[in-house]
Amino acid sequence: MLIMLVGLPSVGKSTFSKNLSKKLSEKNFDNIILGTDLIRESFPVWKEKYEDYIKKMNNYLISEALNEGFTVIIDDTNYYNSKRRDLMHMANSKNKNCISIYLKAPLDVLLTRNIARGAKIPNSVIEDMYSKFDEMGTKYKWDKPDLEINTHRDDINFEEVANKIIELNNIKTKNKELEKDVKKDNYSSNNNKNIDDIDELLKEFKNRVDVETRHVMGEFIKNNKNLSKNTIKELSNYRKNYIKNIKKIVDIEIKEYNSDLDDYALKYLEEFKKELKKII
Repeated sequence: MLIMLVGLPSVGKSTFSKNLSKKLSEKNFDNIILGTDLIRESFPVWKEKYEDYIKKMNNYLISEALNEGFTVIIDDTNYYNSKRRDLMHMANSKNKNCISIYLKAPLDVLLTRNIARGAKIPNSVIEDMYSKFDEMGTKYKWDKPDLEINTHRDDINFEEVANKIIELNNIKTKNKELEKDVKKDNYSSNNNKNIDDIDELLKEFKNRVDVETRHVMGEFIKNNKNLSKNTIKELSNYRKNYIKNIKKIVDIEIKEYNSDLDDYALKYLEEFKKELKKII
């Protein structure tokens, strides 16, 4: 399984992940803690040009660890829902469950903790991240955290946390098995859907991809601040053409993904992200 921690700097992710890792190990869960900060610390100095490599290497390590059967604990901020979605999609693509844990603390507590530990990150950066944080579960149902922990007031019982994670993992596994059974039962009836049902599915899918590609575009431009106006215009035109092509998808493909419309949309969003990078 993949255990995704979500929380801002100084919320206590590293301490939490180490304690959780130890407790899971005691319960015979082979696990590893991974995150971009662990890779950054491997460099003698940090340079912005390293960031793409750091993210690629982090994703590679997560992917390989899941393939090897390890439980992976992600010690990262994951403060954008797009990043959380990508990690969930990676887990789903490997038939692994993703357990999300939202670690919370008030901004003043985060800033005080940051100063106490030497202010490796400027407080202004934490304040900026706090203002941009995509609150979990407010925009998408899939983004609702499995566990929510207030690190500034909760006396964390890691025995209980580990047991809850194991319970959630078992429940999600059983739900996946039930969904497979339902899919089999519904497969033969898909051909009997009336035209209104298909139109509704197509409409939902198109709207989802349209909204998500806008969000991906916005974040891509925000993270690549040196883009010229012409390049941004080219990216915008590419998105419009991409959406037009997506809308030509045949009905039968939508039918097959009747109960997994989110995964189907994610497939095209991953492709969209890769193509954006090629343009620049």
